[in-house]
Amino acid sequence: MPIDHLNLYLFNLLNAPEQASSIMMHYAIFIAHDLIYVMLLIFAILWLRGGYQVKKQILKAFIFTCITLSISEIASAVFSTPRPFVMDLGRTLIEHSPTGSFPSNHMTIFSSIAFAYYFSAQREVGKFLIILAWLVAWSRVYVGVHFPIDMVGGFLLALLVNASGLTLWNKYKEQLMVWVMAIYQKLFQPLIEKGFIK
Repeated sequence: MPIDHLNLYLFNLLNAPEQASSIMMHYAIFIAHDLIYVMLLIFAILWLRGGYQVKKQILKAFIFTCITLSISEIASAVFSTPRPFVMDLGRTLIEHSPTGSFPSNHMTIFSSIAFAYYFSAQREVGKFLIILAWLVAWSRVYVGVHFPIDMVGGFLLALLVNASGLTLWNKYKEQLMVWVMAIYQKLFQPLIEKGFIK
């Protein structure tokens, strides 16, 4: 089966059916649209309240995700693949601008964070986040704003960037932490001294 036919077949299989329950649709919308903000809040709290190692892992995830997302944006502009709703395919449960579909930025972000943890001492956390990334992948197809191939593209891009950049990270991570912590401690010194944050 040609890849484009397989992509369309999987989209029709995973996209919200006409008889979908309200509970399932609201669940998918939350995962597809709102979970990313919950993740950002969790990481912000972990940074503010976590110790050195926690901050270092978050910094790693942040750097790799920024790099991966930048490449994803360039790829999206180059390929300029239409989204399902632009092609009048399936059901669309959330509003979205008709930007390039491939690769998925959401999948790129979640996968990059997941691999940042997977390629570290916290591999079990990484495994959980990879599962979470694929849950996001399902939801984005379910609500009709992406094709399955967009998810695979984001996942593989995140894997490639994290795997290829690991050596550089291991070489410069301590120096990066020195710089970042110096800036952080200078900006938030009053709150740190009062014990509100670490």
